[in-house]
Amino acid sequence: MTRQALARCLVGLVCISCSLCSAAANETADTAALADRLASLPFDEFVDESYRELARLDPDSLWAWGVAGLYGIEDFSTWTTLSIDALAERAALASATLDLLRTYNRDHLTRPQKTAYEAYEWFLEDFVRSAGFPYWNYGIGASTYGVYNLAIELLMEHPIEAEEDARQVIRRVEGIDEWMQELIAVYEAREDDGVLPTESGVNMALAELDRMFPPESQGGCNPSSLDVYTHFVTRLNTIASIPPEAKAELRAALRQAIESHLIPAFRDLRDYIASLRGRGSCVGVSNYANADAYYEYLIGHHVTKPMTAEEIHAIGRTTVTQLRQELRDYAIHVLGWPSTMTMAEIDARIVEENQPILQGEALLAEYQSYVDEVRPRIDLYFNAQPTADVVITVERAGPPAYYREPPIDGTGPGEIVTSLVNIVPFTTYDEPVLMHHEGIPGHHFQSALARDLDLPDFQRDRISNIYARHPLFQAYTEGWALYAENLAAEMGVYEDDPFAGLCQKRLLLTRIARLVVDTGINAHGWTWNEATDYVREETGQTLASHRQLFHDAYPGQALGYNIMYLTLVDLRQRAMDALGDAFDIKAFHDTILLCGPVPLTVLEALVQEWITETLATS
Repeated sequence: MTRQALARCLVGLVCISCSLCSAAANETADTAALADRLASLPFDEFVDESYRELARLDPDSLWAWGVAGLYGIEDFSTWTTLSIDALAERAALASATLDLLRTYNRDHLTRPQKTAYEAYEWFLEDFVRSAGFPYWNYGIGASTYGVYNLAIELLMEHPIEAEEDARQVIRRVEGIDEWMQELIAVYEAREDDGVLPTESGVNMALAELDRMFPPESQGGCNPSSLDVYTHFVTRLNTIASIPPEAKAELRAALRQAIESHLIPAFRDLRDYIASLRGRGSCVGVSNYANADAYYEYLIGHHVTKPMTAEEIHAIGRTTVTQLRQELRDYAIHVLGWPSTMTMAEIDARIVEENQPILQGEALLAEYQSYVDEVRPRIDLYFNAQPTADVVITVERAGPPAYYREPPIDGTGPGEIVTSLVNIVPFTTYDEPVLMHHEGIPGHHFQSALARDLDLPDFQRDRISNIYARHPLFQAYTEGWALYAENLAAEMGVYEDDPFAGLCQKRLLLTRIARLVVDTGINAHGWTWNEATDYVREETGQTLASHRQLFHDAYPGQALGYNIMYLTLVDLRQRAMDALGDAFDIKAFHDTILLCGPVPLTVLEALVQEWITETLATS
């Protein structure tokens, strides 16, 4: 088939799919003209335009990632369609795009274009593979593990800067009952495929839904008390251009929409989830029908290079044993702790000596000191550095900390967003590791630098389905941040604080143990007790019960960033062995960061090319 014929096939699929999204349908009115244009586009333009066509079919994710306007989506009131047919159409579009991509001759592309080609090819292949397990990863559980809670977050996070923005929020709430029926139909279709949530996930979801939307037997639910309403009112009150009477009308309209649509929708969901009690598996996905194939797909998606569960399990066990010994040696020889201490005793002492736990302004000052401490050391390890600065901002209701990328237009810094609530014993984070992971040289150095690069949209924006909770190229982004935690130790930030260095080693051991736990649960059929026993024996730590929901609702996620970290360590050692005195840590980091987010298969090839080229010129 010619490129033009493939392009017309692709456009036909766009037209079918765009009937599901009125905003995107307007973009494909002249299908013949678009077909001719796609068939004749230069490579860079084809990648961006074809990716945009695919991304526009999921407006909720575009809104969640803050780029809807850039993709031509202006109306917030329309939900992403969740039907199985809609997913099939998106997968068909991705497949046709993949066929068209392969008509470009790689020999005629520059090295950056070849990297983009290989990464885009992986993305499209992965998108097509995911259609074989439709909505299996649309979680049921508490907090953001439940898809429906992400819908609530989307409503609360949408910016309201004018009256029309407020009315779009109201219209979206008015449409949530239809969206919820689609979601329940998706869950029912999963039942037919032998996919049921775990009992713990069901119970946590029901407890949370009853707390958010109390049944009539418990006094009912007041629409004005819901976060959706209070957040809306708070934002509405900041807009001086809207007259008081209009604000009153908007508040009343939202309250009515919540009462007539949102609360009934969530009660329908609650009734459906209650019907699943006593029917699900104990933990993980190992009891799903076709579980092996599903977990194999999840490994490929999260790790982004071919590996088996058995390989990962073995690597995890070996690395845990190594890190366990390193932590013991550090505690004994650096801190002078007794050599007779067990791992449980070492862990208990770490928790004890981590008191008192800092909160509020004292914690903010501590965070800032760790960011400031690493700055003077950066030039010794990095050539390429982001133009945007990084600052610490406070979000009282959020997690301990997360990273927010600089605005796409370059008008602001990257942000380490913190709640100033330090829950170290529960997350096993300590303050410096958290700052180095989220900020410098972690997420900020990778993500903000990517903003400066001339990358294709799919690498720059990394739009992924928010309901599936499968961020694109997460192995690369999170794996770099994990590598950065340990690079900070190498840069000497713990020289004057050896206890913090011990905490960093403890956290790394905790992370790597998840390789064993995740594969144990999801591939080897471990019970939760077997998982907790393994963690207790190898790390001395108690695996918190809430972590079970993580492995239930997010299987495979723990694999990607740990395998990327270990891959980076291996690639660096490989380069050092091959190059000897010609090895340059700054050039190595350039090779890792200047390609933008990519699958690990692509990254490994790029590093090998760099090694070969360096040998040829040294």
